[in-house]
Amino acid sequence: MEGIEILIRKRTDFTSAAALKQFLNPLLEPFQLSNPEIRILHKSKNHALLTTHKHRQVSRFLQHWQLLKLWRSPKWHFEGETLTVKLSAGSPNPFLIRVLQREEKLRLLQSYEKALPPPTSTNPALPSPRQFAVSSLTYGTWDYAEAEPYYHPYFEVSIDDAIVTFGDRYFVLVFKVEATEDENNGLKRIQYPSRGDDDGNSDSSTERSSSGAVRLVQHHPNGEGKSRHTDITRVIDHPSDDDNEDNIYRHRLVYPYSAVASIALDPEEDPAVICTMTEAPKMWINGLRGIGLKGLPLQIATSCQVYRFRLADPSDIRHLFRLEHQGLFPQCSIGQVSAIQSSESFVDQVIQLKAALDDPVHEFTFAVQFQVQKLAQNGYLPPRAVIALIQFISFLQQRNGQASTVAALRRLFQQLPYAGPMTKATELDRPAVVDLLNQNIEALTEESTYPFAQTSDVLTIHRAEITPTAVYLAGPDVEEGNRVLRKYAGFSEHFLRVTFMDEDGETFYFDKNFSNTDIFHCRFKEILNDEVEVAGRLFKFLGFSHSSLRAQTCWFLAPFIHDGKPIDADMIISSLGDFSHIRSPAKCAARIGQAFTETSSSTPIDPACVHEVEDVERNGRCFSDGVGTCSLSVLEGLQAVQKSSQLPATVFQIRVAGAKGVISLDNRLEGDVLRLRPSMIKYRGSEDSRIEICGVASRMLPLVLNRQLIKILEDLGIPNKSFEDLQEHAINELRGSVSSVTNAAALLERHDVGLSTHTTWLLRKIHSLGLALSDDIFFRDLLDAMVLIQLQQIKYKTRIPVQEGATLYGIMDETDTLAEGEVFCSWIDREGRAQQASGVVVATRSPALHPGDIQTAKAVAVPPESPLNALQNCIVFSSRGARDLPSQLSGGDLDGDLYHVVWDETLIPRSCRQAASYPREPPLDIGRSVTRRDMSEFFVQFMEQDQLGRVATQHMVLADQHELGTLDEDCIKLAQLHSTAVDFSKTGRAIHDSQLPKACRNNQYRPDFMAPGRKIKIEEHGIIFEPEEVDFLDDSDPRKAGEPRRKRYYESKKVLGILYRSIDERSFFKDLHDRSAVLKDDDAPSKGVLFDLWEYVKAEVNGLAWEQYAEEAVHMRETYEATVYDIIFQYSTHPTEQLEEIEVFIGNIICRTGYRSKRQKEYMTGMKEKYDRHALSLMTAMRADDVTGEELKALRRSMACFWVGIVREPAERTGRGEGSRRRDTFGWIAAAACLKELEGYQEKRDVGPLRRLVRKLGLTAGR
Repeated sequence: MEGIEILIRKRTDFTSAAALKQFLNPLLEPFQLSNPEIRILHKSKNHALLTTHKHRQVSRFLQHWQLLKLWRSPKWHFEGETLTVKLSAGSPNPFLIRVLQREEKLRLLQSYEKALPPPTSTNPALPSPRQFAVSSLTYGTWDYAEAEPYYHPYFEVSIDDAIVTFGDRYFVLVFKVEATEDENNGLKRIQYPSRGDDDGNSDSSTERSSSGAVRLVQHHPNGEGKSRHTDITRVIDHPSDDDNEDNIYRHRLVYPYSAVASIALDPEEDPAVICTMTEAPKMWINGLRGIGLKGLPLQIATSCQVYRFRLADPSDIRHLFRLEHQGLFPQCSIGQVSAIQSSESFVDQVIQLKAALDDPVHEFTFAVQFQVQKLAQNGYLPPRAVIALIQFISFLQQRNGQASTVAALRRLFQQLPYAGPMTKATELDRPAVVDLLNQNIEALTEESTYPFAQTSDVLTIHRAEITPTAVYLAGPDVEEGNRVLRKYAGFSEHFLRVTFMDEDGETFYFDKNFSNTDIFHCRFKEILNDEVEVAGRLFKFLGFSHSSLRAQTCWFLAPFIHDGKPIDADMIISSLGDFSHIRSPAKCAARIGQAFTETSSSTPIDPACVHEVEDVERNGRCFSDGVGTCSLSVLEGLQAVQKSSQLPATVFQIRVAGAKGVISLDNRLEGDVLRLRPSMIKYRGSEDSRIEICGVASRMLPLVLNRQLIKILEDLGIPNKSFEDLQEHAINELRGSVSSVTNAAALLERHDVGLSTHTTWLLRKIHSLGLALSDDIFFRDLLDAMVLIQLQQIKYKTRIPVQEGATLYGIMDETDTLAEGEVFCSWIDREGRAQQASGVVVATRSPALHPGDIQTAKAVAVPPESPLNALQNCIVFSSRGARDLPSQLSGGDLDGDLYHVVWDETLIPRSCRQAASYPREPPLDIGRSVTRRDMSEFFVQFMEQDQLGRVATQHMVLADQHELGTLDEDCIKLAQLHSTAVDFSKTGRAIHDSQLPKACRNNQYRPDFMAPGRKIKIEEHGIIFEPEEVDFLDDSDPRKAGEPRRKRYYESKKVLGILYRSIDERSFFKDLHDRSAVLKDDDAPSKGVLFDLWEYVKAEVNGLAWEQYAEEAVHMRETYEATVYDIIFQYSTHPTEQLEEIEVFIGNIICRTGYRSKRQKEYMTGMKEKYDRHALSLMTAMRADDVTGEELKALRRSMACFWVGIVREPAERTGRGEGSRRRDTFGWIAAAACLKELEGYQEKRDVGPLRRLVRKLGLTAGR
C-alpha cells in the first residue's frame, strides 16, 4: 500500500481547502505529517480528504486524536464546529502519492541547496499582506509638466469591493459588477460606473466629478452602444435565468510581472499604485475570457497601458513598501504623482493624429506613415506628442527619402525610454526626440550600410498583431516570398501579415477550463470579416497557408492598381485557379493556401515540358502519393537557384501551378521534362508557370530521438540501457566539445552556427597557428551557451542524437527495382562522402504515437547502372506490396514528409506492431461554393477548436501512467484522435472533449520529465543555476495569484524518467569548468586571442597600408551594431531583460525560465534568419573587391574592420534595451574576413606564376 487517506467532516461546508490546511498544519506537525494533500470533495463539500504517503505518522496521529476526542479537546474546533476524523475506506490516487513523495524529496533538496533548515509547513506565514482593497482602476499615460512627471487618466472605472492581489509572478485585480434586467429583450446588462473619453458620437450626456474628470452617462434606447468607442454599457447575450442566477459578473484582470516596465508607489493624499505595462492584462468574466471592459475605447486599451490602482485604505501603502523591500515585488519608485485630467480626450487626440497623417500637405508614403502611426498606437509616445513631430518627420522624408526616414524612426523605438518617475522629462520632450531622429539620420548617412536587397524571393512585409483588447503594428521585416507576393512584387506594401495572439504574445490553446468564445467570435471574427485600417489604407482578409494557420497568422490586402487593373482580394484568389468545385472551407483554404506557402526561390518552366503520369495505386492505396520526377536539365535549373552552401540536391519539395509535392531526378528522361502525378495536382486553372522551391534535400539531416519515439521503442522491447548509452554518449560529446578547439568547432557545425561568418573555419585557423583560445571570454561564452542549450534539449525534451541514423526526404522507387519491404537509403555525410545504409533498419517519422508507427525494412544496394544511384539524401520506398510503407509510418505520404532511418542495432526491435489504418474523414461539405468569409470563419474555428497539442500531451501522460504504455487501448484511442486532429486543417472536422478517454479528465498529475526546467541567470562570469523550483502552494494561496492551475509531477519509473533524472545541469557545468583546460579564470593576464591574431596579421602583410579604410570600417561596425541591437530589441520577450548578443550570434534563445514558449520557438527561427542574412551581407561587404581594380582592397578593408573590431568598445545603448550585456561579435566576423583574405594573399605571395599555372592545369611537380 503506497498511501493512506483520512476523511475529515463537519456539519456545514468547508470554505476552502487552503483554510483547512492552514488550520491543520500546526496540529499535524508534531506527528511529522507536514505538507499533506487536502482537498474538499466536489459532491459533499462538508467532507475533506487528507492524503499522505506516511503510514506510521498517520497511525500515531489517529491514536492521539482518539484521546483528544475522549478529552473533548477544543483543538479541533474549526469555523465554529468540531471536526470528525476517521480513516478513509477508499484508496488514494497512486500518482498523487508519488507526487507527494517527489515533493518531499525536492523540499529537502531545496533546503540543502539553500543551507536552510527543512520547512515544516506548506504555507508559512506571509511576511506581509498581499491583498489590498482598491476603489478605482484608471487607464492613462505619463506626461511631464515643469520637468515633473504626472499621470493623465483617460478612462476610470469606479469599483466597489475590488481586491488587488500581488502574487509571485502576477498581480490580479478582482471586482464584481451587478447586472440588471433589460425588460425589452430579456438580456442582462453590465453597467460600469466609469469616467472616460467621450468622442461625441454617442447619445450620451456628461457629468463632472469633483476632481473634474468626465463621467459618461449613456442614453441608448435599446441598451446597446452605437460605437465600440463610446459604448459604456456592456450587453451580455445570455438569458437572464440561465447562466448567472445571482446577476453578478465577477471580473478578473491579470497583470504579469514579466510585462512590467516600471511601478510607482504614490503615498500622498490619494495613495495609489501606478504600473507601466508592455501588454494589456488578460481578463476573465465569470471564468470566461473577456475582450476588455465594454465602453473602453480600443485606442485606450491599445495605447494607454499605464494603470493606476487607487487604494481604498491609505494605510495599505506601507505594506506595499514592505513587499518591495523584501524583494517580493518588482523594484519601484516612491513619491507623489499628480493625476491631471487632460483637456482633450484620448480618442480626440487619435482622431487629430489620423487627420494630420492623412493631410496631403505632408505627402507621407505608406512606409513612413506606418512608422508614425506605430509610434503612437504602440504607446511609445502619446498622440499629441506625435502630432507635434509630424511636420519635422515630413521634412525628414522630403530631405532624406523614405528609406532613411523609416530606418531613423525604427531606431527611435529602441531609444525611447519608458515614461514615468524614473525618466527625465528632457529624455522624451520634443527637442530630445528631434535630436535623436537627427542623430539617427546622420548615422545612417555616414554608415556604410550593406542592405539586403529586396527581390521577388525576399520582401519586406509590414505586420499587425491583434490581441483580445488591442491592435499593435510591427515591422516591416524581411521574409521569404510566396507566389502571390512574387506576382505583385512591386506592391508588397499593400499586403499585411496579421497575427492573432493573446495579450502576452502567445498563441491561443484549447483549454477546457474556460471559454474564449467572446475573443474568437466577437473580437477576431469581426476583424476578419471587416477590415483593418493602417496608415490610411483599408486591409481586408485575403488568405493563409497551412503553416500560418497553425501560427494563427493570415494575409490581409489593401486594393491597388496593377497594369491598369484594380486588384482586390477576390480578384487575387480567382487568378490563382479554379476552386468553384470545392465545397469545404477547410479544403478550399488549404488549396488556396498553396499560393501563400513561403518558398525560397523559383525558376520558370515551359508548360509544354510538364507532363502528367498515372499514380501507382493498389488495394485502394496510393504508393506515389505526392511524388514526381524531373529530367537532369530541369534539375539543373533548380540547382542554379538553390540557396544553399551544400552540394547540389537531387530531391526538391516544390509548388508549381496547382500542384504540390516532391520531385526527384530521373536521369533516364531527356530534355526538359517535369512529370507530375494526379495525387500532386490539388486544383487546376492556374496559369502560373514557375517551379517554386520550398524544401531542398541538400544534405542529410541528423536523427534525434524524441520522447514519442523513445516511448514506443521502449514498449516494443528496446532495453533501457540502449537509451542510457546513447544519452551518455551525447553528454560526453558535450563535455568533449570544450576539451579541444576541433571538438568545439564540430559542435558549432552540427548546429549550423557561424556558417555565414566562417566562425568554425576561424577557430581551426587560430588553433593551427598555435594561438591559445583558453582565455578568450567570447569563446567561453559561445561554448557555454551552445553546451547549455544542447544540454537543456537532452534533459527537458529528451532529444538524443543518434549517430547511426538519418532524417531524409521520402520518395518512391520509379524503377520498380525494390521488392516489398525494401528501401534504398543514400546520403552525403558532413565530410562530403557518399554513404548508403544496408541491412535491417528502423523506419519511422514524427510525430509517432501509435506503436505501429515504427516499422523495420531491409536497406539494400541497387545495381551500379540503376538511376537510383544518382539520388542523394533521400530514402526510396518500394512501389510493390499490398500497402505502401510511408502510409504505415504515422500516416505519411511523399509530398514532403521527412522520415527517420535508424541502423543502430541496439534500437532495432525484434518485432513490430501492425500499423494503424484509420478511415479517411471526408472534408466537411457546406453544399455550395466556398467564399472568403467561409474561409475566415474556418480560420476562427481552427483557433478555437484545435486540440492537437492537448491530445499529444495526454498521450504522453497516459503512456507513462498505464502499464502497457503506448499499447494501452487509451493510448491507441488517443493516437487515432491525434490523426483526426492533424487532418482538422484540411477536413474541417475537429475532435471533441467527449471523444477523449475518461483517464484524460481531471488528470492533473504528470511524469517528472514533463516538469519545467531550472531557472537560470546569465552573469558576467558564467551561468547561475537556481535551485529546482517546486510549487508547494495551494492554488488559492495569494502568492499563486493569476497563475494557471498548477501541474504536479511524480517520479516516472519508465525510461524517460530515468533519463531525465540522470542529468543535473549544475553538476555538469561545475564539473565542466573544473576539468576544462579551455575555460579559465577571466582575470588571466590576456587581452584575448583576437589581439594575438592581429599581431600575426600585421607580421604577415609586412606594412600593408589599411588605415585609409578605418572610417569606412567604423561605419560598418556601427551598422552591424545597430542591426544586432534591433534584433535584440525585436526578439526579447521581456521589456527589461534583453537577449544576450551571443544568443543572436548563435541563433538560439537560452531558456531562462524553465519553460520555452511557442512564441520563443517561433522567435528563434526568425531571429536566426534575420541575423544570418545581415551577417552574410557584412561578410560580403568586407571582402568586396574594388571594381576599379585597386590591389588588395578587400584585404585592406577587412584589416581595418578587424582593427576597429578589437580596439573600439561596443556603443553604449540607452532606451528600452538598456542594460543588455554585449559581446563584440563584430570583431570575430572581421577576423574571419581578414584571415580569409590573408589566406588568398599568402597563396599569391608564396606561389610563383609557374607553380600557379601547374596547379591550374591540374599537373603535379613530378610529371
